[in-house]
Amino acid sequence: MSDTAPESDTIVSVQGLHVSYGRVQAVRDISFDVPAGAVVTLVGANGAGKTTVLNAVAGLVKPRAGTVLYRGRDVTRWPAHKLVAAGMVLVPEGRQILGTLTVAENLQLGGWRRRKASAAAIDEMYERFPVLAERRNLRAGSLSGGEQQMLAIARAMVARPQVILMDEPSMGLAPKMVDEIFGVIETVRSSGVTVVLVEQNARRALRAADTGYVLETGTLAHSGPAARLLKDPRVVQAYLGVE
Repeated sequence: MSDTAPESDTIVSVQGLHVSYGRVQAVRDISFDVPAGAVVTLVGANGAGKTTVLNAVAGLVKPRAGTVLYRGRDVTRWPAHKLVAAGMVLVPEGRQILGTLTVAENLQLGGWRRRKASAAAIDEMYERFPVLAERRNLRAGSLSGGEQQMLAIARAMVARPQVILMDEPSMGLAPKMVDEIFGVIETVRSSGVTVVLVEQNARRALRAADTGYVLETGTLAHSGPAARLLKDPRVVQAYLGVE
């Protein structure tokens, strides 16, 4: 598809994605659409291929086959930095903040593509996350796990994304902090940013999402409205369990 293809309500479209690591085929024929302004989640067990799909969409791994469209453009071979400049930003698994730098310096790195506008964006993040404002001069490595996750999301938001990709944002967090992070995700969506969420906490992710895709050993096992998947006996038995 050419770079001048018309836009639609679908902001990201993944079509027939295959990703291999050497001889190991990690993802096989995955297709899904992300409507603008929605929260879409990919859930499944460890090793299902969720992070691989997200990294392929973000330009960090190159698919063996398939296409990734962003706002109607074929971005399958775009490098990650070009996608960031175009408005698609990844919050990686494990947060990957720079622990020896201060909170303020980490946020400044998020605005490296938009230096003139980044000061205003950083101020907005301090308003949205008061704990980061209080700790702006502390080393990021001194923050709690939940605070580091907030910093990772805020750093991504400084880049003014249209789509934010989040990989396991609740990993390793206490239940109370998980509640806060999912509150942040809703705040991000309410600001007009589209969210693609990868989560092992399938029940919580589906509650937060509009649409869900369930991956199993690199393939798409189930898909549909998130509320319906939460009640699907096959999904409950295999992935959700009894509350």
